[in-house]
Amino acid sequence: MAKKKGNNRKKKPSQARKNSSGARSPPLDPSSTVCKFYAEGKCRNGDDCKFLHSDAKPVAATATSAAPEAAADALPLGLANSISLFTPAQQTLATQLCNLPGTTNQRHLFEKWSPDGNDDKKKALIAKLELVDQSYPDGGLTGYLSNAIALLEKSRRGENPLEGWIPSVPKGEAFEVGSDAFLSTEQLGLKEVGKCGFVLVAGGLGERLGYGDIKIGLPTELATGTSYIQFYIETILAFQSRYAEPGKKLPLCIMTSGDTNAKTVALLSANNYFGMEKDQITIVQQGQGVPALYDNDAHIALDTEDPYDIQMKPHGHGDIHALLHSNGVAKAWQSQGMKWTVFFQDTNGLAFHTLALSLGVSSKMGLIMNSITCPRKAKQAIGAITKLTKGDQQKTMNVEYNQLDPLLRATVSPEGDVNDESGFSPYPGNINQLVFNLDSYVSILERTKGVMPEFVNPKYADAEKTVFKKPTRLECMMQDFPTVLQGAETEKVGFTSLASELCFSPVKNATVDGVALQRNGTHPGVAASGEADQNSAVARILRSIGCQVEEGSKVTFNGIEVTSGPDCVLKPSFAACATEFKTKFPNPATVKISGRSSLVLSGQGLTIESLDLDGAAVIECEEGASGVIRNLTVKNRGWVKEPNASSDVEIIRMRGYDMRRLETEKIVFKKDGSIEGNYGMKATPKDSVALKKEIVPVAPEDTVQKTVVSKSVPVPPADLTKSAPEEKGGEQFCNGCTIL
Repeated sequence: MAKKKGNNRKKKPSQARKNSSGARSPPLDPSSTVCKFYAEGKCRNGDDCKFLHSDAKPVAATATSAAPEAAADALPLGLANSISLFTPAQQTLATQLCNLPGTTNQRHLFEKWSPDGNDDKKKALIAKLELVDQSYPDGGLTGYLSNAIALLEKSRRGENPLEGWIPSVPKGEAFEVGSDAFLSTEQLGLKEVGKCGFVLVAGGLGERLGYGDIKIGLPTELATGTSYIQFYIETILAFQSRYAEPGKKLPLCIMTSGDTNAKTVALLSANNYFGMEKDQITIVQQGQGVPALYDNDAHIALDTEDPYDIQMKPHGHGDIHALLHSNGVAKAWQSQGMKWTVFFQDTNGLAFHTLALSLGVSSKMGLIMNSITCPRKAKQAIGAITKLTKGDQQKTMNVEYNQLDPLLRATVSPEGDVNDESGFSPYPGNINQLVFNLDSYVSILERTKGVMPEFVNPKYADAEKTVFKKPTRLECMMQDFPTVLQGAETEKVGFTSLASELCFSPVKNATVDGVALQRNGTHPGVAASGEADQNSAVARILRSIGCQVEEGSKVTFNGIEVTSGPDCVLKPSFAACATEFKTKFPNPATVKISGRSSLVLSGQGLTIESLDLDGAAVIECEEGASGVIRNLTVKNRGWVKEPNASSDVEIIRMRGYDMRRLETEKIVFKKDGSIEGNYGMKATPKDSVALKKEIVPVAPEDTVQKTVVSKSVPVPPADLTKSAPEEKGGEQFCNGCTIL
């Protein structure tokens, strides 16, 4: 009888598996390998299967993980042949990506790899993937892809994240500059200013603006050439000198990106940190971004021209919270006795007009988080601070304008977002400037690690929502912090509102884009408007305390319409808020400034008692000196903005004009008690006359250009108030510009 085959068959000795290149590989690690039968719907072992099923997460890779040549027989040929190039942790990561369940695997990243060669490019790609894996706070790279799949599916189904939430007007306070309520609240806030840590979210380059360097290096205005970072630091130092306890330094943290980090460090170093101590400044660098995704299965998009690279996109400024936590910044500030944390962005020259005011509101209302806002018209294209309620849950947060109106219509108001009796929507506009109570902030960071909720916004090319017009990515925003609050914390969120003309004028657009925006009734957000708004805000505050400040006419440069003047530059060392303006101008009714004038004031010891200005004046008071301007009348040719759209100097070309200094009255109060310039204190109201003018135009144009512009390590802008030879040709100076 023939013997039965099968049961009595002699077992062969166990053999090591071979990968696709013929090399022997160790056994698969069940803790990091997805069951291929489960992915095909054929696994019969259920929960008893020793390999991972799709609802289980792979064990996170570490540098001590076993080298995963184990799964090399499942890897694309180019990767399998190159696996020995990588560290054990990198091998584990590559294998995990290839073995993700079903259609979500990332094998395509390696399928175009050549079996040999291009080793450096292969290493670079794996290193980039590993860096994302290490920097993404919620489960590494595989966690990012898992989160993306879930959010992309919700987007495909059209799920509304606000479904079931009922909107209502949030708590907060709105102010008119110079009012009793404004001044009393600001004075309350000034008691808190000396206990603040400041966070500057500055990850951007100026390329979009036509500027070849970092945005914080841009000059806020041409009258003094002060850059944004210099202006911010000088303001913080002014508050520190006047309101902080003796010896206490107010810290500044700057969030940079890979593109801006080295340039930011160089700019600060080259300028001796603009007067700050080096240890006052902490720089935290945002990661290189997150992978772009090209379909609903969250497949990572390869570079269109290089199969050995992937497309990366910014993850958003919401990363700042995780960075402040992981770098120990917030906790260190807490230990230094700071009470508040103030967030502001890189190119808003009006940012600090609301600082003391918002601190006063936070102090009065006991807020954990206070959003600085401006009045917005109903349906205006700006996010709105809104209180949302669902059952016993509540949160006060930013709601995008295109979500707010339909939400209101579907819940509490058939008319949607409409203006109230003030002429504005009751839902104030968010400008992404935030104030946090530091103790609460640190406690919440400890609980959440600073991880903000993400969202995805793919642009679909088909009605079925299966094809993207271009790759998308997950994003997070720093203003979404209220979504991680719990219990009673959610009740301690509010807003402080002030007219946008006084608190919000970002410089973020190229001139051509700004022209189109302004034509449609939207703020252009360009360099010319930023400078004009900064001068205009100072003029508004001066008017609010009783000074007689005319408004200049409207002029157009490069298609952007702005108010021509007056150019009022009050350095922070002179005054930094409305309350200080009142002190510095004790008799405001005797201060007159024409609409064509330019005025630069600096120095803590300077006071302006009476001034009649029709032209240009630069008045300085050295540190340690004191000086009073009384009965001074200045009338000269002043400074004019001359159209110049084709200048070789970027900061001129992007504005569309240059500042031509024709005649300047300059006065300097010296520490030794002397006064530089034609000014004496013996004049009285009875015999006060216009003084002889000191003509102080700037250096020739080519000299200024060489000083301001830097293509490598930034240098401080030229001091545009220094003396130079008088400009000749009184009838030829305007060259076609509008003279007021």
